[in-house]
Amino acid sequence: MLDLMPFLLSRLGMLALLAFLLSQWRTSRHVFKTSTSRSRRLSLLVIFSVSGILMNYAGVAVSSNQTIDPLLGLAVTDDQLLIDTRLTIIVTSGLLGGPVIGGLTGLFVGFHRFLIGSLGAEAGWFVAILAGTLSGLYSRRWRLKDKYTLLQPIALVLTMVILDLGLAILLADDPAEILTITGQAVFPMLFANAVGILVFILILRTQLRFEKELFVRESARASRLLSAIRPLRKEGMTRDVASQIGTTILDETKIDRITLSSPSEVLVDIEAGEDPVYGGTPHGELNRWIEEAVPTQIEEPVTQQILSFHPLQINGEKAGILCYFPSDLFDDTIEQTTEQLVHLLARELVTYREEQLEKRSNPIQKPFLHPNYLRGIVDEIHQTADPGTPVKQQLDALLHLLTAARRIDDYPLREEIATLKAYLSLEGTRRRQNQLTHADITIDLDIETAIEESFVPPFLLTKLVDNALRHAFPKDGRHFRIEVRAFRQVNDLVLEISDNGVGMNKDIRQRLDEDQLTDTSTLFGLRRLLGAKYGTEATYTIHSRLNQGTRIAITLPLSRNDG
Repeated sequence: MLDLMPFLLSRLGMLALLAFLLSQWRTSRHVFKTSTSRSRRLSLLVIFSVSGILMNYAGVAVSSNQTIDPLLGLAVTDDQLLIDTRLTIIVTSGLLGGPVIGGLTGLFVGFHRFLIGSLGAEAGWFVAILAGTLSGLYSRRWRLKDKYTLLQPIALVLTMVILDLGLAILLADDPAEILTITGQAVFPMLFANAVGILVFILILRTQLRFEKELFVRESARASRLLSAIRPLRKEGMTRDVASQIGTTILDETKIDRITLSSPSEVLVDIEAGEDPVYGGTPHGELNRWIEEAVPTQIEEPVTQQILSFHPLQINGEKAGILCYFPSDLFDDTIEQTTEQLVHLLARELVTYREEQLEKRSNPIQKPFLHPNYLRGIVDEIHQTADPGTPVKQQLDALLHLLTAARRIDDYPLREEIATLKAYLSLEGTRRRQNQLTHADITIDLDIETAIEESFVPPFLLTKLVDNALRHAFPKDGRHFRIEVRAFRQVNDLVLEISDNGVGMNKDIRQRLDEDQLTDTSTLFGLRRLLGAKYGTEATYTIHSRLNQGTRIAITLPLSRNDG
C-alpha cells in the first residue's frame, strides 16, 4: 500500500499544476464564471475531457505481485488495476459545468479508460458517467446554496471511488484476486482523489476570492468616476468638469496623458503631473477620428506610446477622448478598464442631454416632500438604532431603496440585485405583518459575475419579482419558487424571472396581446418602457400556462448597456 504513495503524490502534483494553470488562464476563468453559451460549454467540455484522458494515461497499474508506473498508461494489461485520479476531473467538470458537461466528460473519459483496458474498465465507464451527472445535478446548489463547500464534493468523489472498486469486484472473473489487489489500492485511491478534489476546489475558491476583490476594486473605481462626473447633472460639460473627469481617469489608470476634445475645440489636455491646458484646435488626426466616431488604437513610433481614441457625444455633437498609454504597460486589461470608464462617461453625457431636453419640453411641478428629505429623516433614525438589531437591518434596506428611488438613469446590474435584496428584506417583514400570503416562497438568484457591470433600468428586476409575489401564488398550497437569472447570450444581456405559480388566465393574456395604453400595471408599463428606451433592440416575452407558472424573458443589447 505504502509503495503506491510516491506515485500518487506525483499525480497530485499534476492535478495541482493543472488546477493552477486553469485558474490563471483568462479564457478558463471566464468559462468557469459564465458557462451559459454553447461555445463556453464546449470549451469547458474540451478542457476537462482532455485533462481526464491525461489522468487515465498517468495512472498506476497494480497487480497481485507488482506495481508498475507505466509510460502514458500503455503498459496496462487486463489483469492489472489502474489507479488514477480521473474521477477528480470528472466530478470537478460536473460541479463547474452542470449535468450535461459532467455527463459528457464522464462519457468521453470513461470510454478512453475502457479502451485502455485493465480490471474493471467496463464498470469504470459507467461510474464515470454517473459521477459527472450527479456532480452536475448538485452543481447549482453547490454554487448558490453551499457556497463552494468542500465536504460534499469530497464525499461524492469518495463514494464514486468505492462504487468503482465495488463494481470491479462484482464483475470480475476471479473476485478473490481482484479483492486482494483492491485491498492494496483502496486507501491510496481514496486519498489521491480526495486530496485531488480538495486541491481543485481550494484553488478555484482562491481564484474566485481574487476575482471578487478585483470586482470590488473596479466597482470603487467606477464609483469615483461617477463622483467626478456628477457635476454634469447641473453644469454640463464645462472646462472645470472636463478637467475633473480627466484627472480622475489619470488617477485611476496608467494613462500618461488624456485629451478631451470636440471637432472645433480642445476642452482639456492633461498630462500626468502637469497642469491642465484648455482651448486650442485638435490636431488633424484627432479631428479625423472625432468625425469618423470609430474607436481607434495606434502606436506612436516617436514617443513609443499607445494612442487609444474613444468617441463621445457632447450636447448631441461629436467629441472624443484620446488616451496616451506607455507601450510597455499597455495590455488588454488596461484597455478594457479604460473603455468601461469612457462608456460610463458617455452614458452620463447622453443622460444629461435627455434630461435637459425633457425639462424644456415637459416642465413638471416638484413634489412637496422630496425623497432627499425622507431619506434624511430615515438616516437620522438609522444612526440611533442599535447595531445588529432587526430594526437596524430594516432601516439599512429602506435607506438603500430610498437611494435607488432617486435614480432616473440606468445603473449596473449589481446595484439592481442589491436593490432587489433590500426590497425582499422589507417585503418579507411587511408580508409577515400584513399576511399578504401564507405560501412558502423561495427566491433563487443566479447571476453571472461577468455581466454584473452591465447597465439596466432601475427597479427592472425588482418590479417583476414584486409582481410575481403579488399575483403568482395563492395563499396556501405547495412550495413555491421564484428564480431570477441573468446571463450573457452572444451580444445580449438576458434577464429571466420565472415562477411555478398559478400562471396567467386567458383575460390577462388577451390584454397583454392587445396592450391597451390605458392599462398601467407592471407588466404593461415595463414593456412600454423598454420599447421606448431600446426600440427593437430589446425583446420582452412572456410564457405562461395556467397552474404551471410564468416565465418572463428580457433581452437588452450589451452594446448599449455594457458600462
